[in-house]
Formats: sequence, structure tokens, C-alpha cells
Amino acid sequence: MSTADRRGTPRHRIAPAKVNLALHVVGRRADGYHLLDMLVAFADIGDRVTWQPGGGACRLDIEDRLERPEPVPTNTSNLAWRALALAGRLSANRLGANRLGANRLGAASLAGTLTVRKELPSGAGIGGGSSDAAAVLRLLLEGAGIAEETLRTEALTLGADLPVCLAGRPARVEGIGERITPVTLGAALPVVLVWPGAGLSTPAVFKARRPEFEDAVSDVAIDGLGRDPVTAIADLRNDLEETACRLLPVVGRALSALQASAGCRLARMSGSGSTVVGYFADPEAATEAAARLAADMPGWWIRAGTLQV
Repeated sequence: MSTADRRGTPRHRIAPAKVNLALHVVGRRADGYHLLDMLVAFADIGDRVTWQPGGGACRLDIEDRLERPEPVPTNTSNLAWRALALAGRLSANRLGANRLGANRLGAASLAGTLTVRKELPSGAGIGGGSSDAAAVLRLLLEGAGIAEETLRTEALTLGADLPVCLAGRPARVEGIGERITPVTLGAALPVVLVWPGAGLSTPAVFKARRPEFEDAVSDVAIDGLGRDPVTAIADLRNDLEETACRLLPVVGRALSALQASAGCRLARMSGSGSTVVGYFADPEAATEAAARLAADMPGWWIRAGTLQV
């Protein structure tokens, strides 16, 4: 067997759904980027990323578990592929390549197959692509000696959600995604995630949003997360929710269906939509609600799970 044909042990990582507990739009920079103040947590639901080293080349495979209007891309528009290229450049830099040489190497400096098993919908406001990319960086750069600050800074070039997805724990996210502060959830939160069969474009939602800016997340609410998280979340907002419901009325239908479910304490949209999240009194109520909604709403993606502390 040639060196190029040898394969190492595959490594796996779950890329969890990112859920916005709150999203306040607090300003806008001169370059047009909106300034946000968000609270984020991660569910025990997600995609699965596998890196199989070896084989003499670098490739991306997608195993899609969902029916989509268009297939998940496998070219440079896929964040997982772009993360693969970034990991190659960072590895090359770490090994002493000059920057020009490292940029030319990109993903080709790594040999292996990256497989992403897609369980999360696209255009859904739960960070599927960003979480995939963060999982790729963690898998490929584990033990590479890349400083955490360097990794976060480089990851931000792929997207505003990358730094918090790299952190992978409850956090307050400020600015355009670069300022991350850990927060404490007083308890794991049983939830039902509902994607009503259609996606939303984040730029389109921001463009259609009324131009007013709102107040930041209060310290009182952040402290409250450690005692009664759902009550704290109820005092906060998603400032994109009204716009998303206007652009895609089925988002409002999903919110109403969740709120009417037995045991649901609160329903909110995540990110720029179109996934909505119901917070439930206990896991059993969440599981039962998900089953009823799935029976009533064929074509919707509906999952019961838990937001992790």
C-alpha cells in the first residue's frame, strides 16, 4: 500500500444547532454591518462532521437527510469547505510556510475526506453552516497549537456566527459576532424546534427591517438566566421576528402553533428565521408536542431536544 493510500482513524464531531435566546439590534457600523446583542445556546440536535485522514487528496462529501429545493453545495460556497481551506492555511502557517505559500496551499495541504451528514435545514436561523464550519476547524486543528484568539479571529472571516459556534456553549454575543462572553443557564431547557418548510435570507430580513435600533440586553436578564431562564428570555426580544413574519407569514403560523401546544411556556424565532423555538415545561411535554405538530403539519421539520447548559 502506498503512503497516499493509507488512511488514519476517522474522527467525528457533532455540529449542534445554534439557538438565539434573544437578538437585539442595537446599531449599525459605518460599513453597513449591524451591531447586535444576542444570547445564544446550543441544542443536542445537529449535523455530524467526520474527517477521514489519508488518501492523497482532499474532498468534501455531503450526506443529506432532508429533502431540499436545491442540494447542499460541495464547492467553495459551502462553509465546511471554506473551513477546510482555512484549516489548511493555518496548518501550513504553523509549519512555517510563508503567507503566500500558505494561501496557495489551502485545502490541498490536507489529505482526507470530510463528510457532513446534514440533519439541519438551510436558511433556518440555527447556524447549520456555521456550526459545520466550526466543527471542521475543531476536528482538523486539534493539537495543532493554533492560539484560540487567532482561531476566533480567522474564523470570523468565514461568518459572524463562527466564533460563538467555536465556543459551543451559552454566551452573550456582541458587535458583529466578535465579542463573546460566557453566560450561565440555570437549567437545561427542553425545546421544540420548528422549521416551517421555507427559508429566509438573512440580508433580506435586515434590509426589510425598520431602521430603529433598540436597547441592549440588560444585566438583570443575564443574571436571571442563572435562576429561571425562560422567565428571563420572556423579558427579551428577537428584533427580527416581526420582519420575518411579514416576509414569510408561515413563520407566524409556526409561532402560534407552538404557543398553543400543551406545556409550551414561550415561543420565539431564532436568528433571522425561519426556525421558531418553543420552550417547554419538561422533556415529556416537548416530545409529545413535537409528535402532535409533526402529525398536523406535514412538510415541516420538527424536532424535540434540549438546550445545553
